[in-house]
Amino acid sequence: MKKLLAIAVAAALVAPAAAMADTTLYGKLHASVGAVKTTNAGGVANANTSVNAVESHSSRFGIKGATALDNGMEATYGLEYGIDLDGEGSAGTGVSSRNTFVGLKGNFGEVRVGKHDTPAKLATAGLDNFADTYAAMENIIATDGHRVNNAVAYINKFGPVGFAAAHSTNPVGAEPGSNANTAMINYSNGPWYAALGNTSIQNVGKTTNVGLGWKAEAGHNVGLVYEVAKGATTSTAGTETVGIPGGGAKDKNVYLAGGYKMGNVTLKAGYGESKRSGAALGSNGKEKQTTVGVDYSLGKKTALYLLHNDDKNTNKTETSANATRVKATAVGLVTEF
Repeated sequence: MKKLLAIAVAAALVAPAAAMADTTLYGKLHASVGAVKTTNAGGVANANTSVNAVESHSSRFGIKGATALDNGMEATYGLEYGIDLDGEGSAGTGVSSRNTFVGLKGNFGEVRVGKHDTPAKLATAGLDNFADTYAAMENIIATDGHRVNNAVAYINKFGPVGFAAAHSTNPVGAEPGSNANTAMINYSNGPWYAALGNTSIQNVGKTTNVGLGWKAEAGHNVGLVYEVAKGATTSTAGTETVGIPGGGAKDKNVYLAGGYKMGNVTLKAGYGESKRSGAALGSNGKEKQTTVGVDYSLGKKTALYLLHNDDKNTNKTETSANATRVKATAVGLVTEF
């Protein structure tokens, strides 16, 4: 009887695992310790600050997978949530939704419904050597910060060519009732990668981003992203939404970064620049970001890094006539599972 009970218990434990065979639990935990110094020009009272900061950078966990259907297709799904390791999450919970979707996949490609990064963002996101840090490409490239609610997306791949398009009825950060259409096409062949993305958000504006990357087998890499972001003439003058300037202004943004790998060590550098024109309230100007860093691999999915980032914004925020400079020096630890 005891033997039969042991077999029954073992079967009960194995059955859920078998049912979840196509489901993957994954995550990325990323925190840093460092110093952040902010300097405002123009005589702004009490505006200069220097703080020692413990920061969580886009830490996340999620599940993803697919379930085979009777007709040969698959039901796909993903539930991903951000978590603040430093305990500073919204409403004290420290948890926020990221990409959450359900979809169908077959010979026709894949359709996803839910909340998702835009195809245009995915086109060039892989060219960010300092992703999820103080020096993220998102500081310069508006598209890199785009994730939309209420999205219907189509994804397919034709040999080395990938294609994706999405429609959203409520883009994150945009006015309620706005619609967004976004698409991308990319090409990957050996060490080379190229991509083109386009986004149009009703009453907000448009972005077009182009990326080119190269990565050697040894791990050396370089990536270049160029973007034009133009605000709709109907958008509020002097207001920036999801990184797109308001009032018909135009940003021309460029980001260049690369890395050189030597064993467990990777030396990295990046430079980004954004130039605004046609803005109201005399707020045309530039933003420049310069970054140097070094990564040290502690294992296949864990790394320690040191970086220094200098971001100088000269009258480009459309909210102040003062230049702002933010310098961040940080040591970070990233581990994935």
